[in-house]
Amino acid sequence: MNNYSKLITPVLLGALSGLAVNVHAAGTAAGTEVTNTATLNYQINGINQTAVVAEDKFNVDIKVDFDLARLNTSGANQTSLETDDVIVAAFVVNNTGNAPTSFAVTAANATGTTVNINSTDYIDTIDLTGTYTYYVDVNGDGQLDTGDTAITVTNEIPADDSVTIFVVLPKENIAGVDGDIAVTDLTVNGVASTVNATTYNLDTTDNDPTNGSSTDDAATANGATTIEVVYANSDTDNSEVLSDVLELLFPNLNGDGTTNNLTKTSVVISDPINGTTNPKAIPGAVVEYTIRLVNTGSASATNVTVTDTLPTDTTYVAGSLLVSYDDLATPAAADTTNLTESSGVITANLGEVAAGEANVIIVRATIN
Repeated sequence: MNNYSKLITPVLLGALSGLAVNVHAAGTAAGTEVTNTATLNYQINGINQTAVVAEDKFNVDIKVDFDLARLNTSGANQTSLETDDVIVAAFVVNNTGNAPTSFAVTAANATGTTVNINSTDYIDTIDLTGTYTYYVDVNGDGQLDTGDTAITVTNEIPADDSVTIFVVLPKENIAGVDGDIAVTDLTVNGVASTVNATTYNLDTTDNDPTNGSSTDDAATANGATTIEVVYANSDTDNSEVLSDVLELLFPNLNGDGTTNNLTKTSVVISDPINGTTNPKAIPGAVVEYTIRLVNTGSASATNVTVTDTLPTDTTYVAGSLLVSYDDLATPAAADTTNLTESSGVITANLGEVAAGEANVIIVRATIN
């Protein structure tokens, strides 16, 4: 796996895949010359005279129009902070204007904000720190890949086209616990539009076309060769802001400080005098230990191993080691692949323990 592909968590990859982006038609391209011709035909003494032509021309002006959309529309982006860098937000910038346009992107932490995604409210509970890095999804696959480009200003996006932008932070700049929410605001401004080889640098502070570009021809409105700039995006201010959500998902094998998620209990199941009827913990009695591990967090725990050393005053009962991966009170069968016993030391390689999953290990020992 390449370095960039590691930046995005598996949960986020699944959420982003297969998403379609709709871009609305921008209309006639800026700089298109529109010609209107009137023709006069007449006769003198029944003889056709040379036609007289009157012609008017104007260039189609630049319509700066764009909108933002979350890449993950089904819910929050999610991470367990297993990678060095984390995508905290993912946006699509749609150029719905009529000219190729570049855009500046800036992210900021939003404190205490509530964002509704797919009818679910996400309330910001943690603040992000550090410097954001912005990547353009070059191949449009909805994932952060090696070829994706770090930017602060996009290349010009053609009219009726879009790009995806990932906002990335190092994981050390994200501090929180399971279920915490971080809201990030992305601000996008049009920077420049190019028409007929002329670049129009767009004003990002107001919507006055007379200062919208250093080459804006508003002083000669709709002249034969003039190009003007009109901001048609929301609020006509050449700026759009959208919030996206990151949810922290961690496993919890420790408990809540009051109740432990790893428990061990014992019961005497037989002794040499009473058999299985009200047995006592006397020499020769068989004790059954039950170890239960539950993950009460929101993400899977991986490479989980439980080790248990039987008391020195007991002897392991051969073949008694059992495990249930679905929280059965009495496991059905031994797992000789993932459970081992050596010199009274029990090792259970449980692998991945999913959120909400409980595993039960049973082992028996005879009191010496």
